[in-house]
Parts: sequence; C-alpha cells; structure tokens
Amino acid sequence: MSRYTTARKHNNILWRRWFRMCQRCNNNEIYYTDVKVCDDWNIDISGEQGFLNFLDDMADDFDEQLTLDRIDPKGPYDAHNCRWVTTTVQNRNTRFHKYTERGKALTRMLEKWGHSKRTKQRFWQRTRRGWSYEDTINIEPNLSNRGIGKSTDKDIKHRRKMLKSKTIWQKIRSII
Repeated sequence: MSRYTTARKHNNILWRRWFRMCQRCNNNEIYYTDVKVCDDWNIDISGEQGFLNFLDDMADDFDEQLTLDRIDPKGPYDAHNCRWVTTTVQNRNTRFHKYTERGKALTRMLEKWGHSKRTKQRFWQRTRRGWSYEDTINIEPNLSNRGIGKSTDKDIKHRRKMLKSKTIWQKIRSII
C-alpha cells in the first residue's frame, strides 16, 4: 500500500478538508476566485504528494472541532498563512471584518457587548440611523437611548409597566 493510501485512510477527515480546499480554489467557486493553493499542496499540480505535504505541514495541530483558516484572508492557502481555529475565530477573520471600517466597528461592538443576534441588530439599526461608529459601540444599550433623554431606573420601570398594562384600544386612543 502506498504512503498516500495509508495516510488517507488514517486521516480521512483531514483528507476531506484538504480535498475540499483544493476543489474550492481550483474550480473557482464563489468567493474563491482569487484564492490560490500553494503548489506544494495543490492537487492539480502535486497530485497525491500534495496531501502528504499538507499532512506534514498541518497535521500536528489538527483537531476535528477546528477549521482551516487563512491568517491573511487575502493570502493563499500555504503553510505560513494557515492555522486551525474555532468557527468563531474564523468568522471574525473575514475580509469584511478585517479590512472595512464598518466591519472593524461591528467586531469591536460584539466584543464589548457580547456575540448575540440582538447586538448585531442594534449595530445595524444605529448605523442606519446615522450614528457614528464610536457612539454605536460606546453608548450603552438601554431604554434611555431611545431619544427620551437620561432616565432613572424608576422612570424605565414605570414606562415598562405602562406599556404592558395598556390594552390595544388604550394605545390606539392615546395616538389619536
């Protein structure tokens, strides 16, 4: 049995990740048209030896829960630009998050207020309304941000109670 066959059988998950990486780049799949795989790893250039080279370079840190990530999202897949990271780290290491002002601001806000759907919604709502990125990140998310002015905890609790206690007809009547 050849070294390639043995390595492929013993490292099946790693082989699949290498093969998909080569397919994405060589077939110019969407978002991968300008991404290249180094000649040492490329299946079209090195053939089976490409996997053995990939195995030598990347197998030490491999874990099934981790994904292959390029350190520089604009760079190629090669030994000096790849690492194994969690999905969260990989999602933050995109071209949008690293190279655009809006992406950097969103990343800072998520780190400050937590990674939740609500935080992302708050970011997009605030920037759509014309808030600066600094205000969007630094102003604490609470009811006093709704244009009412600085509110005390007592005021906020009172407003919440009033909103809950009114029936739909009372709310309509107060608008008219």
